[in-house]
Amino acid sequence: MEDLILRRVSVHDRYQLELKLGYPLQRERATRYRIDTYLFAPYSLGVNAGSYPPEEFYRDIQHYVRMKTPLLQLQEVLESPRSPLVQVESSLQALGDGLTPQQEEMLCDKLRILRAVVKSALQDHLSPIGRPQRCITAETEAFFEAVVTNAIDAIDRFEQRFRALEAPLAALGAGPALMRTFALTDEAISVLVEDLLLRVHQLAWRWLSPPTLYPWRKRLAERVRAEIDYRRAVGYPSVLTRKTRESYVRRISALKKFTSSVLWLSTRVKREGALLQHALYAFAAGVSMVFATLVAFYAQATYGELTMPVFIALVVGYMFKDRIKESGKAISSQLLNRRLYDYRTIIETSDGRRRLGHVREKVAYVHPDKLPEQVKTARQAGAQDDLAAMGGFESVLLYAKDVVLRKDAFAYLSRNGLDISAINDIMRFDVRPFLRKMDEPYVERLTLKGETVQKVRCHRTYHLNLVSVFTGEDGRTTCERTLVILDREGIQRIEQFDAAGRPAPAYRPRLPIDPPEWTEVE
Repeated sequence: MEDLILRRVSVHDRYQLELKLGYPLQRERATRYRIDTYLFAPYSLGVNAGSYPPEEFYRDIQHYVRMKTPLLQLQEVLESPRSPLVQVESSLQALGDGLTPQQEEMLCDKLRILRAVVKSALQDHLSPIGRPQRCITAETEAFFEAVVTNAIDAIDRFEQRFRALEAPLAALGAGPALMRTFALTDEAISVLVEDLLLRVHQLAWRWLSPPTLYPWRKRLAERVRAEIDYRRAVGYPSVLTRKTRESYVRRISALKKFTSSVLWLSTRVKREGALLQHALYAFAAGVSMVFATLVAFYAQATYGELTMPVFIALVVGYMFKDRIKESGKAISSQLLNRRLYDYRTIIETSDGRRRLGHVREKVAYVHPDKLPEQVKTARQAGAQDDLAAMGGFESVLLYAKDVVLRKDAFAYLSRNGLDISAINDIMRFDVRPFLRKMDEPYVERLTLKGETVQKVRCHRTYHLNLVSVFTGEDGRTTCERTLVILDREGIQRIEQFDAAGRPAPAYRPRLPIDPPEWTEVE
């Protein structure tokens, strides 16, 4: 089970958590998963069914469903038959005169996916550099030089071969849409290479001693400058200067969306059980009407048609009729909530022609006494410094997801030679509703230092705990806890623990940037 569902919790920005779930596709059968996420919030934050109903929770989340980027090593991008670059080169060599619309569409998809493939391959290749060494030795320097040299050589070879595709595309009479796709992908890859090399430049001091550091920083700077000069010479607008800071950010964001959209899947969200809900509500209305009619018939048969007792009986019958109807609707809603989910998201291909599966979602508050034992154990495991957990002073919100993927989804997504093995479900959760009742983030406290009393500035934080339970088709479950540390200004950090309360490494970018290295670029 541990290897089935790929999961990651990370900080997207100051106010948003990003929960990423990967659902591997089975080749011959449908796949099904269930993910229950329990959110524990201290009572002091004022989060409960009255102040923060499930409808608001759905407004605070944002979903993206996409195909998982094909995983290729850096050399495989250049040589493997699974590489989109190799596939495009082979297709152009095999094609005769002219391109059909279907062939142009296929080439557009393979070109656009290259940016995501190259990004994943480069980050994996350079990821060891993101783990700095405590001391710099000849071995660490040799390792850094080998990793970065291989990366730069592979980048040079890739860009040379990719940019050489422009001539055969033009010779085959590629349409404006295909040529524009090539140009935008070329620009996006150049920006990506520049960004990754700049990150390596900032991390070099952790691996190299000064005599080796300065030549390497010069080499990296020259390679980055070559990318900038290339985009400027070709006429691409993604060159960062003092005057283009705003347009540059907008441009690179649009390039990323354009190239990665080939991996996006279309979704349709609909309310689950709407027809059944209307049927049960109609039944409740019918029962209440039967009661009111029987009261009216009985009163008229007993007291006559136009008498005061009949009038009183009709009024009382109407009063009970209204209450019976509302009680029936409440009971029906409770029955539906036990059996049905709130929403059903249909996962389709981007063109809407093929249904791949669906995701069902449900949000509800759970009483702490009714939590599964596995969840209670995970919440209480490990060292606890939170009195809210020990005293049970927490609101518990359950967000449940049931995922079903069709058995033909794998074959359909991989039909063009792309190595698609999983679907990623990315959810961003806005925590700002949890910040409303928080106190000021810093408070001054008195402390004794020697014989004098001094004021100390202390940081006031609050803890949200997310306990996730993953259930596979075989019924096996795995559980983990994520601690989200907040203050009034937003998310400060996250910490992750396994079911036994042991610290687990939280997700970090594969090429982190050391904060002291940031400088203002004029």
